Amino acid sequence: MRILGTVASSSREVPNAPTIGTATNVPSGRAYNNGRADVTFTAPSFDGGLPITSYTVTSSPGGFTGTGPSSPVTVTGLQSSTSYTFTVTATNSRGTSAASAASNSITATTVPQAPTIGTATGGNASATVTYTAGATGGAAVSAYTATSSPGGQTGSGASPITVSGLTNGTAYTFTVTATNANGTSTASAASNSVTPVVPVPTVTGGTLTSDATYYYRTFTANGTLAVSNASLTADLLIIAGGGSGGRGGTEDGGGTEYRGGGGGAGGLVYSANSTITPQSLTVTIGAGGSSANGNNTTVTNYTAAVGGGYGGNGPYVVPGNGGSGGGGIRFYIGGFNTWSPGTGTSGQGNAGGAASGGILGGGGGGAGAVGGATSGGVTGGAGGAGTAYFGTTYAGGGGGSGTNAGAAGSGGGGAGAAGSGTGTAGTANTGGGGGGSGVGTVKAGGAGGSGRVVVRYTRSQVGG
Repeated sequence: MRILGTVASSSREVPNAPTIGTATNVPSGRAYNNGRADVTFTAPSFDGGLPITSYTVTSSPGGFTGTGPSSPVTVTGLQSSTSYTFTVTATNSRGTSAASAASNSITATTVPQAPTIGTATGGNASATVTYTAGATGGAAVSAYTATSSPGGQTGSGASPITVSGLTNGTAYTFTVTATNANGTSTASAASNSVTPVVPVPTVTGGTLTSDATYYYRTFTANGTLAVSNASLTADLLIIAGGGSGGRGGTEDGGGTEYRGGGGGAGGLVYSANSTITPQSLTVTIGAGGSSANGNNTTVTNYTAAVGGGYGGNGPYVVPGNGGSGGGGIRFYIGGFNTWSPGTGTSGQGNAGGAASGGILGGGGGGAGAVGGATSGGVTGGAGGAGTAYFGTTYAGGGGGSGTNAGAAGSGGGGAGAAGSGTGTAGTANTGGGGGGSGVGTVKAGGAGGSGRVVVRYTRSQVGG
């Protein structure tokens, strides 16, 4: 007997296939390679005579699935930047339907893949961090950010990223993240540890010497003073070449006796506590004069030291002007005559001496011979005194000549020896040469000493 209202078991079947709707990429904040799609569909017109218990959406490629009781169904785990289509099946207690037609295609997008950390390098209260970009997650990366540990200071940009605001003497590591429109990636692995420090300047050029407190770089020839990494505080001593001494003798074998004045010292420029930023400075050393003024010594960005003046001689050549002026002379034409000394450059030297030089001044003038006598008892004027820097005396003017040996200026050339008629050259400490002396034949004065540059800085600045 048939019971009314009951469907015969032979008419119960699996459902018909659902009708596919629309697949939509849902990227917001999804982790890399964990993309999401929401897929809509319409239930089948025939449920097989039994209630549908679930719907299953399956991706192609990959076979990622999602299950739900109704539309829409969410599928997760999709690979970033990969295109997918989807089909849907319906299931009741009898089984599962055939698959629907395929959906539209979507590309799964997520946050970016974590960058690969590179190398961190410490600076002055900062560090630079390199990295290698990972996959974009399907959307353009808008920023890469490096973050310090400890402190959480950040910097952003292309590799390498600079992170500022760090504390010198503290050790740091760094991680890097990437951000796109969907969000920010997980952090990279931590970098190597670095400790920012105040940079130490590197200095090259000249001849290096030292004492317990200072380094000295001395230039006696043209060269380059190079400072890199950080600024250097230094004392610079710039000295020009000395002028040569004036000639001395008896003009045309008789009548006019004269003694050449000493050469002027090279000009001296001293710059204490000078800040030299990282750069290369060209050093040009001035040669001492030979029958002429001394030559200038120059250092890029600093005041040039002016060469010393040539010593006066005879009735025809007046003392030269320069860093220090050349020494005046005395000569005899029926009596004593004196020419005024050459002038010195303000702040670099003094005028030459008529009979004796002052500090950094030119050499003294040669003494005239009474009644034209050319022998014994006549001494040259004293040379100009030098000045001590860094424990060494520099830039004395040359002494004027006489028939007997004249007094030598400190650091400068002395007068010619009695009867030799030739002035003594200036010393290596840039003094002017002494004036010549002699009788009968004109004798040249001594050549001026060459210039030099000395740079002094504390050992502690460069870690010494």
